[in-house]
Amino acid sequence: MTDSEQIVTPLLLKMLGLREDELDPELPLGEQGIDSLTAAELSSAIEDAHGMIVSLARFLGEESLAMVERDVARQRARVAP
Repeated sequence: MTDSEQIVTPLLLKMLGLREDELDPELPLGEQGIDSLTAAELSSAIEDAHGMIVSLARFLGEESLAMVERDVARQRARVAP
């Protein structure tokens, strides 16, 4: 997945105030500084910007950023004209 196709990563980096090299896409998101407030803000930002709903639980559990990005890309492809 190219940087231009990423949806979650740029939003998350901005919210956490991190550079891309400071976030490990393979580690569970719950281990990378995401709390319930950040998860709620991220979910809302994705819905507002892209019209997709991503459950808060996905950001707080064992899923990695890479896993969430792949799933969001699949969801985006299903709704694309």
